[in-house]
Parts: sequence; structure tokens; C-alpha cells
Amino acid sequence: MGIIFLLFTFIFLLFNIGVNNITEKDCVMVKKNNFRKTWKTLTELGQEFGVSAVKFGNLLKQHGLREKDGEPSQLAKEGSFFEKITPKQGKPYYLWHRQKTSEYLVSQGVVKSGISAKDAEKMTEARKLARDYMEAQKLDNEGSKLGYMMLCEMVDDIKKVGLERFNQALKSIGYKGEEVTLEGW
Repeated sequence: MGIIFLLFTFIFLLFNIGVNNITEKDCVMVKKNNFRKTWKTLTELGQEFGVSAVKFGNLLKQHGLREKDGEPSQLAKEGSFFEKITPKQGKPYYLWHRQKTSEYLVSQGVVKSGISAKDAEKMTEARKLARDYMEAQKLDNEGSKLGYMMLCEMVDDIKKVGLERFNQALKSIGYKGEEVTLEGW
């Protein structure tokens, strides 16, 4: 889970529950009810099927879940296969129900030949951590204590997704620095 999300969650709990009443159970509850465990991007679903996001989008079209213009089909609407996300800035996008979409495509004869859902989730988490890492490093380079604190908080999350996976994610988002080693952390 991204450090920024955890920070906002902690602040929310602090103001709504009170400092003395926050328990580990409160923090675990936030993780268990994670919307993003159910709803996935085309990239994440594509990883499970061993294809790119574009190819996965084409699979959805071939099997009647998307229209030619990329919008969800009537079948997808009736089956509640997707959620439309409308950010305050930027254009709307869709997240797809992982289980429903995967089961439907498999029932249509599409073979899953990619990574497991768990590994796809770890890759997504690694990319989020990589973006947070770059932000924290920028703040740290500017002399901000927040940057250093963010970096300290990320160490356990980086270990959970795996250092090699984390470094791959850093490269994939354009990181030009040396590989992260976690030596001294």
C-alpha cells in the first residue's frame, strides 16, 4: 500500500477516532477492505493473461465486454464488470472486476498464461512504491525531513514486494539512478 495512502489513512483515523483509540485492528481493517484488490486496471489484468494492456483491451472487445471505441459494452454494464472512475483532474477511466472478468474470459476459452493475480498485485504495489520513492527522494534531496521519513517508512514495504521487483518498477517509470540496495536500512 502506498505510503501516501497510509499517511492519509492514519491522519483520517487520528481525527476521527482520536490518538489514544487507534489500534492495529483499525489499520488492518483499512487494508482488508481495499477496493483495489477487487477492481483492476487493464494492465494488471493483462499481466495475469500474459498480454499488454492494449492486447487485453482487445480481448475484452473480442469477447463482447468492450465496444470498438473502448467503452464498456451493454453486457459489461449488465454484469457489473467495471467501475467508472472520474478523477477531479484528468479524464475518466475504468477499473474491471478481477474475478468476474477473468472467469468470463476463461469461460470463453481465453487461456491465462501470465503471472498470478498475487504477483500482478505485487507489481502494481512495486510501481506505487517506486513513484513514492522518487517523490521521497526528491524531498530528501531538497533537505526535507519528510522525504527522509517517507524513505524510512518504505523499507518494509519494499521488502514485501521484493527488492528486484521494486528496482524493475523504478526503471519502468523512468528512474535514472543506481539500483536500490537497502544496505544500512
